[in-house]
Amino acid sequence: MALKIETKAVRKRMAPEDRREAILDAAQSLFTQRGWEAVTIADVLDAAEISKGGFYHHFTAKEDLLTGIVMRSTEHAIRVSETARREASGNALAKFNAFVAGSVRWKTDNLDEMRLFTDVLAKPGNDILYRRIFDATAEAIVPVLEDLVSAGIADGSFNVADARLTAEVIVGLLLGRRQVLEDAVTQAATGNLDQATRLLNDRMQAEGAICDRLLGLPEGSVILSSAEDQRRMLIGLTPDRNAKNDADAKRRLKEQPYD
Repeated sequence: MALKIETKAVRKRMAPEDRREAILDAAQSLFTQRGWEAVTIADVLDAAEISKGGFYHHFTAKEDLLTGIVMRSTEHAIRVSETARREASGNALAKFNAFVAGSVRWKTDNLDEMRLFTDVLAKPGNDILYRRIFDATAEAIVPVLEDLVSAGIADGSFNVADARLTAEVIVGLLLGRRQVLEDAVTQAATGNLDQATRLLNDRMQAEGAICDRLLGLPEGSVILSSAEDQRRMLIGLTPDRNAKNDADAKRRLKEQPYD
C-alpha cells in the first residue's frame, strides 16, 4: 500500500521589491474582481503566495495596500504625463496643458484602476482613508506641478508669486472634486449619462478657470479636460449601465457638444 505524503506549499523566494510588487498586483486584482470590502489580507497572501512575515515586512493593514496601489498608479500617470510634457513644443503653458492631457489619457486608458479607486473612496465612511490617500498623492504631485509652475515663471508665461503654494492650491482642488465625482458616477449608473457628463464637466471647467487666475492667465488658457474625456471616463466607471451605449454616446456628443 502506497503511503500518501502531504507536502506544504513552498513560498516563493523574492527580492523585497519584487515581493512588494507581487503583493500589490495580487491585491489590485482581487479588489477589482471582488470589491474592497470582500477581500481579506489572507486572500491577498494566498493569491500572492506570500507568507505573513513577508506581507507585514511591507504593509501593516489592508488600507496600506490601497495606498500602495494608488501611489503606484500615480507614479505611472506622472511618467506618462512627463513624457507628454517633454514631447510638447511651445512655452510653459503648452507644456502644462500637455502634462494635464497626459494625465487624462492615462486615466481613460486605465479605467479598471480608476473604477477601483472610485468604488472605494466614494463610499460613505471612508473619509479618513480618502484623506490619507489624497495626502500621499499630493506629496507626489505637488513637486511636479511646482516645477511646471516655476518653468512658467521663468519664461514669463505665468504671473505667480509663489510656485510651491500655487501648486498646492491646484492639487487641493482635487480634494473638493470627490463629491462631484461621486454624484456624477451615481447619475451615470442610473442612466443619466448626459447629466452626469455636464455635472463633471462643469466642475472641470470651473477648476480650469481657477487655475487661469492662479497662474495669471486669460480665461480658457488652462485645459484640464473636455466633455468627451468626462463622458468616456464615466462610461468606463459604470460599465454595466453604459458600456453598451458607448458608440451612441459618442455620436450624441458630436451632435450636441457640452464645451
